[in-house]
Amino acid sequence: MSFFLPTGVRSFFSFEGQRAFAKTPRRRDATPRFLMFDAYYFSLLLGLREGRLGDANRLEAQSFFDAYPDNYRAQAELIAGLLVDSELRRLQIGIGDRADIERQMVLLLDLTSTTRLSGHGDQLLNRYAVAGFDVLQDGIMPPDNLEDFLVAYHALWAGKDPAE
Repeated sequence: MSFFLPTGVRSFFSFEGQRAFAKTPRRRDATPRFLMFDAYYFSLLLGLREGRLGDANRLEAQSFFDAYPDNYRAQAELIAGLLVDSELRRLQIGIGDRADIERQMVLLLDLTSTTRLSGHGDQLLNRYAVAGFDVLQDGIMPPDNLEDFLVAYHALWAGKDPAE
């Protein structure tokens, strides 16, 4: 698996011109920093909720992570389940259509993978992150700091105007 950031994510999360991203936190006892994967995850969740795929051409050319970072490894099954759910909704596969559900699960999942996703599932996950980043950009202004972002993201998620 390779995770690719949607283009524009790095500049959106620049936080007052400072480099907001860290590959991993500096020390275990230090306050965790905002990780590149955090930005990916926030975008991904919005894309999965919307059930929309973004354009694969709007992904950065180079991957930024090849597996889930430590803080996200325990979420592999949850993310895989959210992907399956989003794909079933996007493809309008009903809960009673067991054969189509099974086909999609076989297509999307690989339980031997660290992400629990197949190559096709990995590609779709990145495309959902692109669509989610579009929702994020349309819904809120680039944040000056992490705290303001979290408040605006919560409002966006709840369907409220983040500017209020």
